[in-house]
Amino acid sequence: GILPEDKASYIESLKKEGNTVVMVGDGINDTPALSMADVSISLQDSSDIARELADITLVSNSLNDIVALRMISGLFKRIHSQYRLIVGLNTSFIVLGALGLLTPQMLAMLHNGSTFLIASGSTRSLLH
Repeated sequence: GILPEDKASYIESLKKEGNTVVMVGDGINDTPALSMADVSISLQDSSDIARELADITLVSNSLNDIVALRMISGLFKRIHSQYRLIVGLNTSFIVLGALGLLTPQMLAMLHNGSTFLIASGSTRSLLH
């Protein structure tokens, strides 16, 4: 029951307060608000322009998919974090090995041990 201009101005006011805004819309009347939001989401049966404007288009019409989308975004954050950790550790192991401070056997044990620990830590639940 809100006019399209009011949706866009409400999103703008939320952004001015420092909030990150996600807008879900499905029609032409939602396009001003979709374009104002930090992240815009459209549904499968949305109008063509809403789907074109949206950053993300859900493959169904269920808003429950937004929960799955949020979980996936957490998974990507975890992947990037774990990747940086693995690259940092392996780089330091290579440097220590090149300097002769660690034997090849110790390097293999450190590499495999750190890989196992990081992989084990990655299996924790995304929902906390």
